[in-house]
This record gives sequence, C-alpha cells and structure tokens, in this order.
Amino acid sequence: MMDKMKYFISIIILSLVLLSCAKKDDDSSTTTTELEGTWVESCHAVAPYYRINSLTVSGTNWVDTIELHSDSSCATDVGKYTYSYESLSIGDAIEVSGVSGHKFTMTVIDKTFTPQSSDNVSGCNTNSCWGLTGWELNTPQSVNWWSKGTSAYGKYTLDGSELFFCVSMVDYPSSSCLPPTGWFKQ
Repeated sequence: MMDKMKYFISIIILSLVLLSCAKKDDDSSTTTTELEGTWVESCHAVAPYYRINSLTVSGTNWVDTIELHSDSSCATDVGKYTYSYESLSIGDAIEVSGVSGHKFTMTVIDKTFTPQSSDNVSGCNTNSCWGLTGWELNTPQSVNWWSKGTSAYGKYTLDGSELFFCVSMVDYPSSSCLPPTGWFKQ
C-alpha cells in the first residue's frame, strides 16, 4: 500500500511540475488574422490634392498606398506613394476611446513614389524630388530615407469594420490613431 501511495504522489508532483512549465498565452502571440485583406479609405481632400489610401495585409507583409488625385472624385491621377513593410508582429493590446486594438512592429522594405501625370514628371525632374532625376511617367523610384530592415512601430484599433492605424519610425505613436475617417475592408 505504501509503494502505491509513493507512486501516486510521484505522479501528482510530476503532473504539477509539467503544468507549471506549460507555455502561457499572452497578447504578444496575437496573429495578423484580423488585419488580413485590403482596407480602403474613401476619397478625401488633403490640400492641395484629393487622395485615396489603401492598406493590404497579407501574412506578415504590410503595403500602405497613398494615391494623389487632382479632382474631388479621385479620377485624375497625380502620383502614388507605396510604403512596403515585412515581418509584421502584433503586440500588446490597447484601448483608445473605448475601441480595442494592438501595438505592432514591422520592418521597412521600401518607400516608392510613382509620378502619374506629365506635370508631376516634369516637376520632379526639374526639382530633383528626393534628390533624384530620371523620373518617368508611371515608373516608381525608391524614395526611402530609412534603410531596409529599419524598425517601424504602430498602433491600430478596430471599431466594428472600421480600421484606424498610425505608424512611426521612432517609437510607438503617442497619438490616438483615430482620424476623422477609417479604412473599410473590401
């Protein structure tokens, strides 16, 4: 009987040790699933242009595009910025004005500008935009002043189906990341 008791106690102790070593869940293990897809902000004025912003998240890749237009219907193209990142990692949970979200980090791949009007091409070649010449219509050039692999820090919130986010190259943004309009999933 005493041998059975020792055996039973040994199993209980071993079970407790194994359970205490089990990996615990935390917010840093949150995946990019809720961000996956393409998000689009409606055409809006940002002087002197009108613009449409879009974000595509695929796995751990993040591509943020800003399309500049000369008209309020966003039909006449002027130029386009494309911010590309990789290694997206979702971190700590946050709450802003009652809306939940997360901090996140990622690394820079590239930032490009694509002139989409002949006036824009001419202006960039005359003024050496970002110190570059040789601009051509609908041909992107890298204008990134951060090296590939530089860390980027951000916050996002999801209010129903509306996404709000902001990104900084220095530290997590101190702003609330709640602009007047959000981005909707397509």
